[in-house]
Amino acid sequence: MANLRQSANKLWNAGQRLSVAGTGSSMRTQTTTLRRRLRRSLGLGLAVSGAAVLWWFTSQRAVLAEAPHPDHHKRHTSHYATAHAHAHAHTDGYDKRLVPHAAPATPSKPVAHDSKAHVADLYAKLEHESLDLAKLPVEEAVLTSAPNVPPSITRDYPVVLKVDLTTTIKKTQLTGAYKYEQWTFNDQVPGPFIRARVGDVVEVTLTNKDESGMPHNIDCHAFLGPGGGSAVTTTEENQTKTARFKLLCPGLFVYHCAAAPVPVHIANGMFGLMYVQPAEGDLLPVDKEYYVMQSEWYHEPPEKDDDGRRSSEVEFSYPNGLREEPNVVVFNGSESALTRDKPLKASMNDTVRIFFGNAGPNLTSAFHVIGSNFRRAYRDGDVLSPPGQFVSTLSVPPGGTTIVDMHMLVPGTMTLVDHAIFRIDKGGVGYLNVSGKSRLDVYQSVQPPAPCVGCKLHP
Repeated sequence: MANLRQSANKLWNAGQRLSVAGTGSSMRTQTTTLRRRLRRSLGLGLAVSGAAVLWWFTSQRAVLAEAPHPDHHKRHTSHYATAHAHAHAHTDGYDKRLVPHAAPATPSKPVAHDSKAHVADLYAKLEHESLDLAKLPVEEAVLTSAPNVPPSITRDYPVVLKVDLTTTIKKTQLTGAYKYEQWTFNDQVPGPFIRARVGDVVEVTLTNKDESGMPHNIDCHAFLGPGGGSAVTTTEENQTKTARFKLLCPGLFVYHCAAAPVPVHIANGMFGLMYVQPAEGDLLPVDKEYYVMQSEWYHEPPEKDDDGRRSSEVEFSYPNGLREEPNVVVFNGSESALTRDKPLKASMNDTVRIFFGNAGPNLTSAFHVIGSNFRRAYRDGDVLSPPGQFVSTLSVPPGGTTIVDMHMLVPGTMTLVDHAIFRIDKGGVGYLNVSGKSRLDVYQSVQPPAPCVGCKLHP
């Protein structure tokens, strides 16, 4: 602005001098030219300076809007109370919890805190806080089989959370053609879903009932310390070990067996998920929550039985695993787990959350639900940062997780896939069946639907 004023003054003074001293048409012409230049310079300068002022004012409003406010935590707590009170308030045909607006349903700041400084202080305090285990209440963890999820934890204090796991061998119908001997936690693949809270002390009791004599343990990505717990939980056949782990990290985490050779134990089915709720607050409530894990399976060609027919059982192939060439890619441990056996279910207008994990052991998943959209996407299982909104496909690496929320607006079958789409022919398909009245304003056609012959995605 100072430079603009100086230039204007110079042009004005020059014009005045010429007006006084000039006596001919040439001088009058020069004076007129200078005055025109002055008007153009002032006009351009005012436009530029006006735009600069507008930009500065807008940026300052944005800074002020993003700055932590002293009473933000109170408003944040009130927001959660309101959200819980209206968990099923679907008005005007849509769920306002999932529609972005001026006061977004998802807090603009990370869940469960009012500033990054607050989070740092809170979790630093938890890291240095020494708990007297003898004085903590003791609870048995609610463990569920996929696709079910335990209810949300409502207490606001830590406990000793007892988790009992048993390793077994179980023969399963892996695909429509073949059976396979899976290695399991609690006789299921994936292993049970574990729900806990930051500050809890998880007491894991691991019992090895694997009759093959193979040792097993647990490496949980939520546990801090050597081997993620595997160093103190390795058990031999018919042995039991107990260890305790204080939970300091919120989010969704994979756990798996890490006994040598580690990839073989994971590839044979020894994996599951643990969700650790934040120290303050939690994810917004939804109508349905589900547990889904992707994994790949490597097997040798079937042998021939005594009668010359091809065997209906197949065995693990280490060379295929080493080459990263899976024979089977499925959700929840088998080809039919989320199609024929236990498809996910919802009703029109339901909000649905999926806790998703990728056991690997090799492939990255491009997780996608055909016919739906992730209204909120908590990438990498991070529940403290603001979620992504309206995401269609998420990359989830081996050992990684994500949490997604969807709003069911159209009835029918929504299909879970890995969008590395050839994997549907290896079994990577799951169904989310939505019941209810059609929304012709959202989805309609002149002719009735007619799925293509042999379609695996839209039954």
